[in-house]
Amino acid sequence: MKNKFWGTDLMLFVLVIVATGLGIVLGFAAPQYMPLVISCLLAVVLMVFINAHSVRKIIRGVFFGYGKQSARQQLSFENLTVPVAIVNKGSIVWYNSAFRNDILGESDCYLTPLAKVVPGFKIEDGAGKNGISILINNREYTAFSSLASEDNSLWVCYFVDDTNLKWEAREYHLTRPVVIQVIVDTYDEVLKELKESKRAQIMAELDKLIEDSANDAKGIATKVGTSRYHVIIEERYFPMFYDSRFEILNRARNIEKDMVTLSIGVGRGGNDFAENDMLARQALDMALGRGGDQAVIKSNEGYEFFGGVLPSVEKRSKVRSRIVAKALKDVIMQADNVLIMGHSNSDLDAIGSGVGVAAMVESLGKRPYIVVRDDVTLAYNLIDKVRNTQGYEDLFITPEKAQAYAMGAGTLLIVVDTHTAKMTESADLVNKCSKKVVIDHHRRMVGYISDTVVSYHEPYASSASELVCELIPYIIPADYKLKHVVAEAMLAGIMLDTRNFAEKAGVRTFEAAAWLRRQGAVSTEVLRMFNVPKEVYKAKSHLVNDAFIYKDVAVSLAENMTRDLYVAVPQAANDLLTLDGVLGSVVAVKFDDQISISARSLGEINVQVLMEYLGGGGHLTMAGAQLRDCTLEEAGEKIKESIDNYKK
Repeated sequence: MKNKFWGTDLMLFVLVIVATGLGIVLGFAAPQYMPLVISCLLAVVLMVFINAHSVRKIIRGVFFGYGKQSARQQLSFENLTVPVAIVNKGSIVWYNSAFRNDILGESDCYLTPLAKVVPGFKIEDGAGKNGISILINNREYTAFSSLASEDNSLWVCYFVDDTNLKWEAREYHLTRPVVIQVIVDTYDEVLKELKESKRAQIMAELDKLIEDSANDAKGIATKVGTSRYHVIIEERYFPMFYDSRFEILNRARNIEKDMVTLSIGVGRGGNDFAENDMLARQALDMALGRGGDQAVIKSNEGYEFFGGVLPSVEKRSKVRSRIVAKALKDVIMQADNVLIMGHSNSDLDAIGSGVGVAAMVESLGKRPYIVVRDDVTLAYNLIDKVRNTQGYEDLFITPEKAQAYAMGAGTLLIVVDTHTAKMTESADLVNKCSKKVVIDHHRRMVGYISDTVVSYHEPYASSASELVCELIPYIIPADYKLKHVVAEAMLAGIMLDTRNFAEKAGVRTFEAAAWLRRQGAVSTEVLRMFNVPKEVYKAKSHLVNDAFIYKDVAVSLAENMTRDLYVAVPQAANDLLTLDGVLGSVVAVKFDDQISISARSLGEINVQVLMEYLGGGGHLTMAGAQLRDCTLEEAGEKIKESIDNYKK
């Protein structure tokens, strides 16, 4: 068995060539024997090729036909209906009748390499318990291989024909239900204000669009409300939506000049209709939480996002603010301790909204604490001013000190200006607190804090400070007077996120700013909170000067900056937007072992999508991300990749 049987054919071929060569030499040496030589050579060649099949069978008998043990093994394999082949050092040395009939098509291939008979089958790959799938003669097999010798030369291979089973499995997958929930997210704010005839015309076109899309996918569409639809299709037709990147979103916007936008939630991969319907609802909630005008797919593997190119539609009704305020007031009154925490590298909006919440908690007779890391904050001017205000000297504490309060069952954690645990000052603190409240305006990201007792998440808002401004009047007692520093802190947060009311400033933004002015906020005092040292200004200038433009996006990369200069990063991103031809900006700076990225835009580019590709998030015009275990050059390539993906 240790001989290389595949060499037999080669040996016969060489012998024929040698005999032919010797015959030719003899013929030239003795021409009178030439006819005899030619006759003999032809006879030899014909005998070798005509009897090759018989020679193979004889060799098979020599190696396997003699001996009782070999005969018994051979007989046991022969009786199997499953194709079986014995392979030695890559060559087939025996096979049963099923292999000959099903795999070989009733021909023979003794001593032929297995790779030639079954292309693509690597014998080692079939050694696992699941085997390997291969296609032979338009039939699908699962091939298994078992080692039969200690020197790894002899293998037994089994080929299980499971064509029908695999076809049924594919058919089962292709017929699985996909549940799609669609809502017109501009209905209440835009369409409802139109004349009845105009609204009816638009909705009729939208009804036809959704029905036609469902019919093209051989599905069914049902209108379950004035602005809500249910669509059910089979998995086999889902690529019609997926491959077009949900072109239905663009077609809806074209109905009436961006007046109609859709939010779509897709549930797929569940065990039944009920689970897919639940996944679709979760996906739709995610789409609405990210500002609408997008499709979100939710499966057991996670989320996928499509669209989201337009700004969020501002909600004019404050009914939800009043409802949330009442629920928040009840939760605060039941708490023993109240901790307030924003995102890491806290800015004026995170601290400003936190100070507003602290005043709200204090007015109800509870003691608040704001969790912040002083060494990496961007709002040090605001923090110093608040600390110098009577009664607020001990308002700010470190995450380490806050751990002592988190252990109590009566502790309430209010997270502001972010909604994911990993982006807060302390993710561990979020996990330890059993009662949590989230107040945020960023578009919803995967991994958001879901186990909240109250959630006020409105992506239409300009800032978290704006949301807090809307809650305060419904919570504080009528005789409670806000300190001027509280009003100025929240106004600073609004001015930061709106770039001095130039971006994402709606009607409710100006209403909040006017209310803060009535509470005593002084504009000149607010502007002082934006002051920076000369070193920060120089660092910002270098970042702007070293930037390059890649596909309408200004990109700046810098290394080895100190933490006290971090505030220059978002400021440089803002300044880069003033360059001609720039629609967005991305600034990446390496601090120690971490690369911090700040992105800004004027609304034509959704920088949230850019940053999500890098594991970050934000909203349409302002977003950020952090990278670890990555060089600055690699970060630059990833930024370019995210821009390329966005531009597709």
